[in-house]
Amino acid sequence: MQKHLKTVALALLLILAAVTCFELGLWQLHRAQGMAKLQKVQPERSVVELTNAASAGSNLRNTAFNRLVTFEATFEKDYVAPNQLVTLIDGTKVRKDVIVSLARLTNQKAVLVVRGLFTGSFPPKSAAARINGRLYARQNIDQAEGGAGKLSRIDPALVAGDTGFNLFDGYVIQSGGEIAAPQLLSQGGAFYWQHIAYVITWWFMGLLILSFPFYNRFRSVKAKSE
Repeated sequence: MQKHLKTVALALLLILAAVTCFELGLWQLHRAQGMAKLQKVQPERSVVELTNAASAGSNLRNTAFNRLVTFEATFEKDYVAPNQLVTLIDGTKVRKDVIVSLARLTNQKAVLVVRGLFTGSFPPKSAAARINGRLYARQNIDQAEGGAGKLSRIDPALVAGDTGFNLFDGYVIQSGGEIAAPQLLSQGGAFYWQHIAYVITWWFMGLLILSFPFYNRFRSVKAKSE
């Protein structure tokens, strides 16, 4: 009886381990599918208020990335972001210096907005206006050297210390200007195959676990035949 209970317990343990491996593989498969989805142009979603897509002072949510947004704001301060890779309205991709302005919303909230190419001067200040554009994640890699009035990359962290505003993560490229605001695609092709490799690994381990009892039986039979 005791031997039978041990056999049942071992079988349940092996099944549990195999199911765990299967679930881990399935989790990695879903992550691979999500990565593949980010590498394709998605159908455009409806334009939403910036405050509905993202929250000031918080990291940008995945659902907010590439979102078309609208908001009313006043441009408070202008910066130059040198050597940015931008897409012009005609589809041409070029390296240019761009104007990045700090746009103030209500309640001391603000967001960085790419307004156009820098040609030596900034646009005149104006009253609060409705701004439309696409929301992007902040840049993590410097594109040039920073300095007074210059941003080495478009990242709200670079201006957080001298604004006094509660900043939105990421930045907006304003629509209607000379710079286009296309969807950015994920560059995670290598990560996709890494997730697929994990899927194969976990499921292979599950098969090994399930084959363990048969392997022991095969060894026993082989030993008796010899």
